[in-house]
This record gives sequence, C-alpha cells and structure tokens, in this order.
Amino acid sequence: MNAAFESFRADNNIAAIAAAYCLDCIDVARANFQMELDGSDASVELVEQMLAQLHDQLPAARPTQEQIGAFAKMSGSYVGEVFRLKHGAEWGIVRLGETEFPGMRSTADGLQFWPWERAYKRITEGAENNIWHYYVALVENSDGSAPT
Repeated sequence: MNAAFESFRADNNIAAIAAAYCLDCIDVARANFQMELDGSDASVELVEQMLAQLHDQLPAARPTQEQIGAFAKMSGSYVGEVFRLKHGAEWGIVRLGETEFPGMRSTADGLQFWPWERAYKRITEGAENNIWHYYVALVENSDGSAPT
C-alpha cells in the first residue's frame, strides 16, 4: 500500500486511554476471573481465557454492543501495553484509505496492528480470533523471538 492509503501517527491521547484501560483489565481479571495479570508475555494467554469465557457466555448474557466494546478495549489495551513494554510499540491512529481508527505500530519493524479490534472479534466471533495466537505472531514478526 502507498503512504497516502496507509499511514500511522502516534497519539498520546490514545496511549493514555490504553494505559487506563489496561489497568482496568488487571482489576477486572482479578475481581471477576480470579486471574493475576502480571504484565508478562505469558499473561496474554490468561486474557485469551477471559475472552473465550466471554464469547461462550454471549448468548445467555446478551451484553450490549457498548459493553462488548468496553471489554474489547480493556483487554486489547492490556495486550497492546504488554507488547509495547516488552517488545516496543506505540499507540496511535492508523489510517487505511479514508478510515481512521486506534491501533499500534511496532518500533522494531513498523508493523501495524489493532489489539482492540482483535479482542472485539475474539469476543464476538470466537476461537478463530484467538488473541494469544495473535500476540505470539506479533512477537515473532516483530523481533523474531517467541514470547516468554
């Protein structure tokens, strides 16, 4: 894609929102799932377990789109913040064509990714959007290592 079609600009406001959502995710994991998210690569697998439970409970729980979106932002922010702190990335606004939305860019290779969207898809669409597998692929593509 050419630069006019695809672009990224760092955004401190998105970074601050993601940092706050990340803290919320840690609190929700502890209070509602009895999980301790410690900021490690491995803790992202716990987020996958939370999202799997939410997906399985969707039919009975019938959450609103706003509730699903808020949980996706919380869990996606946690995943993004772990990646940012462990492997280097920045939050910002991604532009694809005429559409702009929050995302991230790896500082190692410029790879752009969207943890909020992936978390949303994991909740609403199911296991084919496994966020742990997504995270592992991001790490391997970014720095060539496997998450520890």
